[in-house]
Amino acid sequence: MHEGERGGDDIVVYRAKDEEDLRWWQLEHICRFIKSTEHPPVRRWRYIRDHAENGRWFYVERRQYDYNAIEDPRLYGFESFLRVLHYGYPPDRWEKKVREHIYLMNLWYNVPHWDYDRENLCFIEISSSKEHDGDGIEEPREGSVIRIE
Repeated sequence: MHEGERGGDDIVVYRAKDEEDLRWWQLEHICRFIKSTEHPPVRRWRYIRDHAENGRWFYVERRQYDYNAIEDPRLYGFESFLRVLHYGYPPDRWEKKVREHIYLMNLWYNVPHWDYDRENLCFIEISSSKEHDGDGIEEPREGSVIRIE
């Protein structure tokens, strides 16, 4: 049994195929909690929410904003997890996890932006694409930017 996180079920029951499958599942979940001592960069957004009026958000725009995909907060955790998992997982299982995390890293890009360097155990940028507007937070509706910093 394992406690859920981020909106998932409180308890998840994993039905392993056999004892070996259960061991790999347990190792994967232990590796999620092992972190590097490096700290991820703090992401700087172009638009930040200021306040809401009548159920609609109003934003402040940062005039000095340089998009940098390397500030993606998932990057640090995914790299750390895959690096630790690399030393304990069989190559075929590890490759499957790498592919899953490449998919997750590229989820918000129209053109794939990330790949994984299997030799150096880190993500690499393979395009100059930027994240697309997924939930409206990055690009507020017209007229809702109330001031510019």
